[in-house]
Amino acid sequence: MNAIYLKIIIPNGVFYEGEIDILTLKTAKGYIGIQKGHSPFFSSVEIGNLTINWSNSDKSQNFYIGGGIIYADQKKINIITDDIINVKDIDINRAKSEIENLQTQIKQNKDTVDILKLETKLKKALFRVETYNLYNK
Repeated sequence: MNAIYLKIIIPNGVFYEGEIDILTLKTAKGYIGIQKGHSPFFSSVEIGNLTINWSNSDKSQNFYIGGGIIYADQKKINIITDDIINVKDIDINRAKSEIENLQTQIKQNKDTVDILKLETKLKKALFRVETYNLYNK
């Protein structure tokens, strides 16, 4: 069997656990695919899309992920994140409203630290909308 074990951990427990064929996500070096037998590595996970199994497969599952860390070796993948959601569960209207609110807050704010925090939140909201649109055509 060519499956690799995946475990995604969130602050209140395990978000996903099981055997998969391939995992695709964005790291600091760009999008990568990880399958059984992958050489060991550790990296940050960037804001973006996360796909479990082949995108054209009946078993394919798509998620938005807002960052985290990943460790993978030949037999398993571990991801720790505090921001992941199934594409099916994205509230597109809420995300669009959040974008508008954050853009307004950024324009009105003078504190550089606050602006950087707001820009990170805005980037995440924009990616949630992008991820939703990518898989809900």
